Amino acid sequence: MNGRVGCAFVLYVDNIEMDSYMFNLSDNCSVFMAEVYAIYKAVDEIRTRNLDCVDIISDSRSALMALNSLRERRNFINEIKRKVIAHQGTINFKWVRSHRGTVGNERADVLAKSACEKEIVDAFFGTTKAEIKYESKRQALSLWQERWTLSRKGTITKKFFSKVSLKRVNGDFYINQVYTGHGIFRTYQNRFFDKSIECQCGEAVGDAEHVLLRCKLWEPDRESLRLKSNLPLLELLRVEKFRQFCRFVIQSLLNLEIN
Repeated sequence: MNGRVGCAFVLYVDNIEMDSYMFNLSDNCSVFMAEVYAIYKAVDEIRTRNLDCVDIISDSRSALMALNSLRERRNFINEIKRKVIAHQGTINFKWVRSHRGTVGNERADVLAKSACEKEIVDAFFGTTKAEIKYESKRQALSLWQERWTLSRKGTITKKFFSKVSLKRVNGDFYINQVYTGHGIFRTYQNRFFDKSIECQCGEAVGDAEHVLLRCKLWEPDRESLRLKSNLPLLELLRVEKFRQFCRFVIQSLLNLEIN
């Protein structure tokens, strides 16, 4: 199985290319790790040749920052740092912008792309903590979505949110009553407290959609918003002035119940 990520480095002496190396990496290797692996192999080659003063030039700012960090915890990167310290000569790390015509950098990019075509994978990488966390999160979301889709509960909420999300947090007491159909609306009050299911206007069932979109008691306030009357509740709830109207209506209904 061919890796989809390759890396390479080129050895120059007095601006003359002396040697080059390219590596085909396993499928699970990230671009960042490919950049680090190229540096790792370059340091090994420098030590093998016992070179005195060498500049390692890379266009990966993130890799160089990791090598320069005092708080780095990844073993592979810290191993590179230990090898650099143990080397008898001097190894300097320098950054260049990618795709700016830097001869050695452009040459390494060409070799890295060629490395992906090799039949043999030169280096295999184990699963990282980040990959494990990502896969666990993906599986949890998939299971959550399946349970949400198959559940007979939350039918009203599903009209607004058909897909589960870890980013969706709504702490609005009033708007959440619209999303769930719970709280002050008569459909909920009838189901749990055996109250009348009719809206306060007496013309229809008092669910959230009727109260907020059609109830004549709130018609003047609703018309003052000057919103398109044919928009569904889902679209209207994205408009802040309509959300303010919803809060006003629910607060008013709560006051009516209390009084």
